[in-house]
Amino acid sequence: MNKVERIIGVLKRHYGVNAFRIETEDPFHALIGCILSQRTTNKNATKAAKTLFSAASTPQSILNLPEENLKQLIRPSGYYNQKARYIIETTRVIVENFNGETPSMREELLSLPGVGPKTADIVLSYGYGKPAVAVDTHIHRVSRRIGLAGIDAKTTEVKQALEIALPQTDWSYADGALLQLGKDYCKPRNPKCGECPVEKLCGYEDKGV
Repeated sequence: MNKVERIIGVLKRHYGVNAFRIETEDPFHALIGCILSQRTTNKNATKAAKTLFSAASTPQSILNLPEENLKQLIRPSGYYNQKARYIIETTRVIVENFNGETPSMREELLSLPGVGPKTADIVLSYGYGKPAVAVDTHIHRVSRRIGLAGIDAKTTEVKQALEIALPQTDWSYADGALLQLGKDYCKPRNPKCGECPVEKLCGYEDKGV
């Protein structure tokens, strides 16, 4: 058993094996929700998504909205001018190039305007139920700190390290558990090392991450 597997095993005992089960949602809603979540809180993103989808919930119906209306609907998410532009551009590509269906392949998702690796993996995982590790800032920090990836590893390298070390059946759990570990214990500043469930397996020595 490698280190990643041992740590995930500890987290399963700490959080419970069913703690991070994924509830799938409409892939298009997952995609737009990710765009709205950029540089804002989950609360604000959720509010904006709910308001938007109550007015327009499909790619074509969103394209039919006047741009100013779209901006007002997503205003609670912040940076609404930029996000409106991404939503319009991405939605247009989905309608014109993918017959109105959100792509289910990672490469195709990455071809959409405003869609990066994290968003693509979230759509695959939450929209299509496909195993994927979506590396956010918490997972990136935690993985490097506790030695699951190199101290200078980029997000793509962290993703690769985790997916190679774990069976696909554990990818989604690792995603949720490492993210929660980052929120609960392995914080950006003043991490709670003495309380952390994986302290004995951790190699963190304040290396600036």
